[in-house]
Amino acid sequence: MKRWMNLEDHRPWDRPKKDPNRKIHTDEYMQEGWDSSPHLAVHPYKRGSLHNKVGMWIMWTYYVLFTGMVIRLIIVLNT
Repeated sequence: MKRWMNLEDHRPWDRPKKDPNRKIHTDEYMQEGWDSSPHLAVHPYKRGSLHNKVGMWIMWTYYVLFTGMVIRLIIVLNT
């Protein structure tokens, strides 16, 4: 486990200012092996593919139908 505070300091909660140009490495916040997933079970995402277009059509159709049902419910309840 990493030490986030130096306990030898008189006031360890006064951390020094961080360097804004410092790049954070993934080893600091991710567990080991986070990027080694089984690639056969994961669908490779490609922007503009047929799989993506069909999914977007289904999603937007659902949004339009749901919005229409809510508007109809409001109209029916107000009459």
